[in-house]
Amino acid sequence: MYGSFTAILGLLLVSIDVLSEKTISLQNEILIKQAQTHFKEQVNIRKWASQYSGVYVKPINGLKANIYLEDNTLQTADGETLIKINPAWMTRQLSELSDIEGYQFRITGINPINPNNKADVFELRALKYFEDTKNLEYFEIKNNSDFRYMGALVTTQDCLGCHAHEGYRLGDIQGGLSIRLDTLEHNEIIDLIKSRVLLIKFIITFLVLSIAFLIHRQMRHNERLEEEVDKQTKQIKTTKKLLQEVLDTDKSFLMVTDAERLIFANKTMLDFFEVQSIEDFFQKYERISNLFIENNDDESLSARMDEEHWVTYLHREQERKKLKVFMKNKDNDIRCFRPHSKEFNIDIQNLNIIIFNDITDELEKISTLEEKASTDALTGLFNKGKFHEVITKEISLAESTKTPLSLVFLDMDHFKVINDTYGHDIGDHILKTLASILQETVRKGDFLARWGGEEFVVTLQATEVEEAVILAEKIRKNIEAYNFENVGKQTVSLGVTQYISDESEGDFIKRVDKALYEAKERGRNKVVMK
Repeated sequence: MYGSFTAILGLLLVSIDVLSEKTISLQNEILIKQAQTHFKEQVNIRKWASQYSGVYVKPINGLKANIYLEDNTLQTADGETLIKINPAWMTRQLSELSDIEGYQFRITGINPINPNNKADVFELRALKYFEDTKNLEYFEIKNNSDFRYMGALVTTQDCLGCHAHEGYRLGDIQGGLSIRLDTLEHNEIIDLIKSRVLLIKFIITFLVLSIAFLIHRQMRHNERLEEEVDKQTKQIKTTKKLLQEVLDTDKSFLMVTDAERLIFANKTMLDFFEVQSIEDFFQKYERISNLFIENNDDESLSARMDEEHWVTYLHREQERKKLKVFMKNKDNDIRCFRPHSKEFNIDIQNLNIIIFNDITDELEKISTLEEKASTDALTGLFNKGKFHEVITKEISLAESTKTPLSLVFLDMDHFKVINDTYGHDIGDHILKTLASILQETVRKGDFLARWGGEEFVVTLQATEVEEAVILAEKIRKNIEAYNFENVGKQTVSLGVTQYISDESEGDFIKRVDKALYEAKERGRNKVVMK
């Protein structure tokens, strides 16, 4: 008897610990995604500056030239002195101007030229970690302190313009962007979770021990106090019902199985599948794995995983992989769950308690953050970073399937005149209108992105260059025919090319860029194929 109650108590406490750990883990994941999004935003800004090896600006507020930069000043034809801002200095100035509450960032390295960029203790640990593991991000989540995150800055072709003389090569880690996030709210949530877990553990432990004591006392007097036995039996039933109620209040699924049979399920799980009991569940579904929705993802569970039962696979891989399960609720909505298994033994029987924590909302938040990092804020199109991610996959697909792949690169003609004449607000409106025209003109399945400024790029999978030219001409004519608000008729120049087997991504893009340049040289408002 006491062994059974000990097992029940252990089962309940383990269930609470598992739920607490998963909830805390999800909170940490959201914190990490926030830092990653901030990092990507700063990297995109640095990429822009790196394309031009820095920019020259008018010195304001007593700003002096950076003594650590070569060619740090420029004399204009009007006699005005401009100072050079390189990507690293730009990042440091942005970090000083940032007014986002609870968010700070800075650029750093092991041996920076500028002493203001010297790494602190955390940043030195991060740089050492980059060197030892070749990973590109490092973070530390500690109680009662700000969350520290650092992403590695990898040397690209654009970087070599300023750093080649320092011995850097493509792919080398120059340093990193260090991000600090205020974790006051995060820590308050974690502390609240932990305090509630302790309270629930205390209540359950007290209830279970109380039940054991009552049953023990009843058994000692059952021969002479039959009436008292009946009374205590009712108390036991009431207490068991209370334990069931405690489990049923959990918003996550909770089930106990021996891998073949469903032994226990809380009310949340039964309600999700619109059944009243485990028996009803068996009659309607037979087993829960029949309800798993197949997904082409090695982290999504199905009934058999690599010829292995899903419960066994989950127990073995749950710490190494972020496993998920997709199931439909009674409203036919697909929900995503993060399962977690804990093995235990009762009466020489191996059982698993499995908790399905609904993470649909958390995944949507993470997806929103990732989408923001890959989207151009002005036009709503994908940005240059997302384009490079997509074109790599498109080239791989073209190589493996031996199908053609074409690129269209376009630039709005005389756009600088629009900005100079009408102002940047009008210029931004023109770019958004141009993006809308492009979206309406390209085909379903084509990938459209803003390259930067007034330049846009379209990838056309399974498309010969002659077909791409036809689409480019359609784009050119649609834009030429459109009457833009405030500025009237406008034109674009376009370059078109087709991928050549085994060539690099860089050569592919350079060729379409040359075609665009030639269209400009021939008088603009033209399509040139190379």
